[in-house]
Parts: sequence; structure tokens; C-alpha cells
Amino acid sequence: MPIRVTCTKCYTRFNVSEKFAGREGPCPKCKTKIRVPEKSEEVVIEAPKTDGPVDSTGRAVLDPLRRKETSLSSVQWTLIIGSIVGFLAIALILRFSIEDVAKFPLWLMAVSAIAVAPPLVFIAYTFLRDQELEPYRGRELRSRVGVCSIIYPITWLAMPLACFAFNDSYETGSYIAAGIAMIGIGGVAGMFCFELDFLMGAVHYGLYLGVCLFGRFLSGVGFLPVTPEKVPNGGEVVSGLSLEAGVELLSSLCTLLI
Repeated sequence: MPIRVTCTKCYTRFNVSEKFAGREGPCPKCKTKIRVPEKSEEVVIEAPKTDGPVDSTGRAVLDPLRRKETSLSSVQWTLIIGSIVGFLAIALILRFSIEDVAKFPLWLMAVSAIAVAPPLVFIAYTFLRDQELEPYRGRELRSRVGVCSIIYPITWLAMPLACFAFNDSYETGSYIAAGIAMIGIGGVAGMFCFELDFLMGAVHYGLYLGVCLFGRFLSGVGFLPVTPEKVPNGGEVVSGLSLEAGVELLSSLCTLLI
């Protein structure tokens, strides 16, 4: 078996026959006189030994456990993308179908927020899950997606509750309070359902929230709910008139009658 030799001057590597072991000779490249090491001096690198059982030849008997990678099939991608695109398309159609934003049906927004949750929760978990952990599959995955898909739409209740806390008015403080509550609840839900840290749980919920806000914008109701304008009744109109305006209105009526 040939011996591997490295020149000490030009560092050229070449093989030498065993019969020249222990002898000296010139380097084939730079002609420097070098010594061929003995066969016993050759360094042998062995493969690391396994801790498991081995056969008579030293090979491991048990195969190592290999983690199964999860990937979405073409059918799953089609359903997920189709549902999200369909949600946004319906929102855009409603923008041109309903002229008065005040008459936009609240139940329709609630149904849309619930319907778009499962595909968004599933696809967000696929991208944000901890790659070091075994992924959820089958019934367990469907259960966890279902729980998150129920909690995420419920977080929208923070908006009217914050409005009520701020004297039935949507303002900066109510938006901030509702946003903190929504992201906090959504982040905790994503963290416990899919074994994420809180930051990744908040990002998981943020994907759902972002798509919902964009859907609201496309439908024409605006990114965030606003306080509806109050239409004054007859009593409020009369009480709002000043004394001078009332006298002037009364004299005008008398002139018309005379």
C-alpha cells in the first residue's frame, strides 16, 4: 500500500511505494531531499465509535433515528392560498357592493374573521415552528389549529371593550389598549398551542391580524373601527339653538303668516 508523503519545502503531496519506507529521496517537484516515513509512522484516522451495539466487524447494528421533515402538498398549498385570496376578493367585492359603510353587516365581518383563521394558523405554524422539535401531525395538529382558530377571532372583542372603557369612543388610548390585549392574548395562545416562545407566538398571531386588517381596508370599512357619528334628535336641535336665533326664526314665521 503506498505511503502518503508531503514535501517539507513546497508542501507537495505524493504517494511513494512501501519499499522506499525509511529512505531519503528528492521531491519530484522542487528536488528537495526528503525522508519517506516508515509504515509504522503513518497516521490513521478512524471513524468515531458508536455507543450502541456493534457486529463482529465493528459496524453499528441499530440505525439512528431520522426526523421526518414536514412539507405541504400541492393540494394543501392550493387550499390555503385559495382561501386567503378568496377572503380578500370577497372583501374587495363588498367594497363596491355596499355604498354606506355604516350599513356594513357586522355578522359578515365576524364570519370572515373566523373563516380565514384556520388556513392562516396552519401556514404560520409551518413556517414558524421550532425546527429542533418534532412537528405536530394528524389529529393533534388539527386540534391545536382548531383551538387557535377559535381564540384568534375572539380577540377582536377587545376593540368594543376598549371603546366602552373610553366612554364609548374609539381614540388613540382605546386602540393602544385593544392592541396590547389582542397581541398579548394571541401571542400566549400561539405559544401554548404550538410550543413557540412568546415573540414567535406574537408573530404567529400577527400574520392573522395583518390579513384581517388588510381585508377590512379592501372592504372599505377602514383598518380600524371608528366611532359612528351621532345624529342629533329634534330635542337636541332645539336646545342647541341660541335665544337670538329662536327669536329670529319666530319673527320670520310670523311675517310669512301675515
